[in-house]
Amino acid sequence: MNNLQFWVMKVVNGMTIKNLKVLRRKVPIDIPDWINFAFELGAYINDHGIKYKKSINLILSLPSEQFFPLFIAMGIADKTFSKSKQMQSIRKTIINLEKGSRIIYQDEQSARKASVISVEPSPVFENEMILKIKDGKIERGIPERYWIDRVILLDEEFDEIKRTRKVSNKQQVGLENSRLLSVLYTSSQLNKVEFYPGDSYYLVGNLGQISGIMSMEVFIYEGVKGTIKDFLYFDNSNSYTNGKFISSQMKRNDVEINGEVPVIYSGLYSFIKQDKHFTKNPKIILSGRTDNENRLHEVKEELRRELLQGDHKIVTEEVVDYLKSIDAPIPNGIEFLAWR
Repeated sequence: MNNLQFWVMKVVNGMTIKNLKVLRRKVPIDIPDWINFAFELGAYINDHGIKYKKSINLILSLPSEQFFPLFIAMGIADKTFSKSKQMQSIRKTIINLEKGSRIIYQDEQSARKASVISVEPSPVFENEMILKIKDGKIERGIPERYWIDRVILLDEEFDEIKRTRKVSNKQQVGLENSRLLSVLYTSSQLNKVEFYPGDSYYLVGNLGQISGIMSMEVFIYEGVKGTIKDFLYFDNSNSYTNGKFISSQMKRNDVEINGEVPVIYSGLYSFIKQDKHFTKNPKIILSGRTDNENRLHEVKEELRRELLQGDHKIVTEEVVDYLKSIDAPIPNGIEFLAWR
């Protein structure tokens, strides 16, 4: 392989959020080491969260945990945005839709929710499939060649076909409404990722504390400013979702948990209150310098018991070696422990 081919492969496969600039006092600067570190932790737990059928756990001590959990989630989300989904994979997903599954159908007039009736061979073209949907009172057939442009999958299913409704005017459809995502990723990447809504992270914390942070303009790329909210979709503001937010105050869990999805605890309180719901998940626990001393002691004792009683192995060096291999230094003031 020549140097040009290697360089092209590096560019194509690299983390695109690393191309962002950070706005500090309205001046663009390169991504600081601590943000890059958070991005890479997200990428690591996305790719290596479960090995040998065991999930990884990390606890980090930070000078401040205010932005850190969101940047970790961004690192996870970027892996989804950057992933090159093949059309064959998308075709297989559509073909496997069950009767009653909900999608968003979009044409020149509008985007609206519809119900799947069936997926069957085209009566006109050989080797092409037709997706039949119930769009209001109308039954439509969508030829396979239009799936990528007209169909967005929803992370919800119904046992039977129910009455469709137009997507709310307040709810955005798809990802190309984000100007920042549209310049950072290709249109093909964004179209394909919309086919795969679903949870790639669980973020546990205080929604009131992070809502303001998520809407702050902190990034810029090619003159387009953006926010953390451009990357994280866990509310109903968009038809696409890539994670869930879970309040640290939640008393009863009504969320269906996927044991392979990484959990990010934005503080020790979140871990203490909600970890009982995520015992099998890969997880990152954040601890700030201002954390209550009693809370810190409680978590240390709990982790000590877990490490002594279970079949666990300290793998901090494994994570350190990974970070070294991708030239992501551990910033001053950050300490962590990792185990499986």
